[in-house]
Amino acid sequence: MAEETLPTLFVSHGAPTLPLDDIPARNFLKGIGKQYSDIKAVLCISAHWETTYPAVNSPKTPETIHDFYGFPEALYEIEYPAQGSPKLAERVLNLLKSNNISCDLDRQRGLDHGTWVPLMLMYPNAEIPVVQLSIQHHLNTEKHLALGRAIGKLRHEGILIIGSGGAVHPLGYAEFRPGGKTDEWALEFDKWLTDAVTRGDERSLVSYRNIAPYPERAHPRPDHYMPLLVAFGAAGKRVKGTVIHKSWQWGDLGMAAYSFDSDD
Repeated sequence: MAEETLPTLFVSHGAPTLPLDDIPARNFLKGIGKQYSDIKAVLCISAHWETTYPAVNSPKTPETIHDFYGFPEALYEIEYPAQGSPKLAERVLNLLKSNNISCDLDRQRGLDHGTWVPLMLMYPNAEIPVVQLSIQHHLNTEKHLALGRAIGKLRHEGILIIGSGGAVHPLGYAEFRPGGKTDEWALEFDKWLTDAVTRGDERSLVSYRNIAPYPERAHPRPDHYMPLLVAFGAAGKRVKGTVIHKSWQWGDLGMAAYSFDSDD
């Protein structure tokens, strides 16, 4: 099992059809899992599980949740039979409580598509146990950064922390279509985000709604941005980000992925 300190990751999971689409992001995810095969478990922070207070799921055999509609029937037939880890769930619960963050255990919650879509590409044999940690309804940037900081010790314990959302996720604003052109505003936000990530600019990332170009277009609802802040916070202090993937899906869905590391 992994003993060295792991980075944390942020991946963009795009549309639920990602496992079926022959696009660069799918090929990237199929390759990245091989770099992190010697791990004990994955803790995934998905944009698709929101709760009032942080919650962590703890079933031994989490179900595959098909939390989308209007897509090809083949998607609803996919099952991702990864095991859960009640032990890791308890560890997350205790870390959060020791940092004065309330947390609940959810013994029923399965894996939503923000988790199983990227992980079925990274770990197609479902050999790695998976636990999910929720984001919160308030979508507060500072609090999600603190949520990440509270679980950062896990990266020293063989746990790969993955935030799964979207670098540019204009659901409700942009019209998505296969082969669509990426708009200039999306490119500008993506460039700003990459610059802030690679500089490790915590203040800018937290304050993006006020300083980034076109934040209201790139993230009309910032649920897909919060997992990035959790992954950033979990990497420690004096964080530096590295671009590990860049591409687009359906025009304006930004599929960037980053790794985060620090010297602490």
